[in-house]
Amino acid sequence: MPKPIIRPPATVAVSSSLRDARKRRGIGLRRLAEKIGVHPATLSAWELGIKVAPTTAVAWILGYLRVESAEYERVMALAPDAGAANLVDQSDPQLGHLLWTYEQLSSRVVEWAPSCIPDLLQTRAYVERVLDKAVVQDDRRDMDLLSRRVRQQALNDGTRRYVFLVGDQALHGLNGLRNEQVEHLRVAAQLKHVTVRIVPPTETALKSIGAFTLFEDRSDPIAVVLKHHHCNTYLTDRKMLSRYHDTARALVRRASDESASTSALSAPALIRATR
Repeated sequence: MPKPIIRPPATVAVSSSLRDARKRRGIGLRRLAEKIGVHPATLSAWELGIKVAPTTAVAWILGYLRVESAEYERVMALAPDAGAANLVDQSDPQLGHLLWTYEQLSSRVVEWAPSCIPDLLQTRAYVERVLDKAVVQDDRRDMDLLSRRVRQQALNDGTRRYVFLVGDQALHGLNGLRNEQVEHLRVAAQLKHVTVRIVPPTETALKSIGAFTLFEDRSDPIAVVLKHHHCNTYLTDRKMLSRYHDTARALVRRASDESASTSALSAPALIRATR
């Protein structure tokens, strides 16, 4: 079986933007390909991120589709570096769809969240508290809430597997949100395609591993996202993917070796963890 295609983050951002712009205009792929003078298979490859679209072609397509100037500038800024293996997202709301797109390309998502509840497992109240602390502007706040809601709905669809490894520290300091959030974790863990494990801080090595999300297709890594307070870093370099793939497997083994009660998210175990 061939290895999954590793699509660099800038390629994914550009390709999904081209596809979304075409669909918003209600133009079929074959019709657009004919208008700009390329083979439909070529345009399809550009939109899927299988091939990197030339910068001139990106400009041509965006111009023909008459996208707004802000979107045009954003996509054109990415186009020259579309083949680059890594990308630092400086919290640009227009790049928020990258997480969503990589999820759609994956058959399994593994997330390590050492100090906070993973985005897809957060209650609405938890999300609002996080955004309040970050002093997020209203328009960005609405976009963030919508993005999380769409991704959470996709999680519930069961089209891919999710493995959430949550650090014990994430369950502390929930205050009035504790009961609701813990119950939310327990409900998610009951889904057949979702695994949630609480990892006690018994391994000092765990403290040195920052939060990350690994996207896999047929058990092979295709991208990893490192989460920081001020930005997300998307990596698709093969050496880095191999390193984080091994790290994720080690974390899963450590979580499995802990307590059967915590991995099953039983009520007593979670109560102890949140005290």
